[in-house]
Amino acid sequence: MAQRRGRGFTTIELVTVMIVIGIMAYFALPRLDILRGFDEEGYRDKVRASLQYARKAAVAQRRFTCAVIDAAGDVTFTIESVEPENAGHSAVCPYGRPLGLPATDAACGGATNMICHPAGVTLTPAASIQFDPLGRATLGAGTYTVSGGGNPTITVTGETGHVF
Repeated sequence: MAQRRGRGFTTIELVTVMIVIGIMAYFALPRLDILRGFDEEGYRDKVRASLQYARKAAVAQRRFTCAVIDAAGDVTFTIESVEPENAGHSAVCPYGRPLGLPATDAACGGATNMICHPAGVTLTPAASIQFDPLGRATLGAGTYTVSGGGNPTITVTGETGHVF
């Protein structure tokens, strides 16, 4: 009687292939973290556009506006209630009245005057940015960094208030 030789892989071959695949996955998967870059860029663009909106609102409504960046990277926007010539302006930032943004950030749970950071993304340093009725940044001019691999930045210029 002839011996029938089985076809297939031995247990040792299967375990070896699984180990090799595991090692390759361990080194390859961190490089495939593509969504993080999209989160950082999207958050940076959202904050930059909202700062530009706050600057334009200050000019259009002839009021001081304020954006407060907290330690986590969330940004809250407020506007002064009265025109500065009617109420002797004080450099108190943030102001009591929320500055409603054109689009609500779903990550903030319905708050109309906030931008909330996605998981794993932060905006530093924590600061208050104030725009006067002429659109100038009277507080907080400087460069802000969104955390992550590419480190995208947001720059607010003092004299012009330009945000880029």
